[in-house]
Amino acid sequence: MKRSMSFSGMEKCEEVGHGEDDLSDDGSQIGEKKKRLNLEQVKALEKSFELGNKLEPERKMQLAKALGLQPRQIAIWFQNRRARWKTKQLEKDYEVLKKQFDALKADNDALQAQNKKLHAEVIISSLQKQSTDQIHYIVSVLVLLA
Repeated sequence: MKRSMSFSGMEKCEEVGHGEDDLSDDGSQIGEKKKRLNLEQVKALEKSFELGNKLEPERKMQLAKALGLQPRQIAIWFQNRRARWKTKQLEKDYEVLKKQFDALKADNDALQAQNKKLHAEVIISSLQKQSTDQIHYIVSVLVLLA
């Protein structure tokens, strides 16, 4: 890669090698096409993830050597896999909570309906008592007048 620098109007070009500064986040050279993991690599990483989703430096180096990948690629894969795992876990937790909420809401709706029914019965009973009392009063007044 060539870099050019300008010093007081004079331009200087120098050849720059591929050092550590020229590596992208996944450990590949900048400008290289990103390589996808093959099926065997993914299976090995998944199996390792099942054993433990945290990655110690020694384990990362062993996996990188065994799979022919950069340690940084292994670390990024585990980080992405933990993020996917967390998302799936949140979705599962949401489904459980939603089912519990739906059951509680159904219970609440049933209790609200029962409460309205009982309230209506109390009002009807009160009105019937008032009517009965009024009828008794009218009858007693009529008896007195007779």
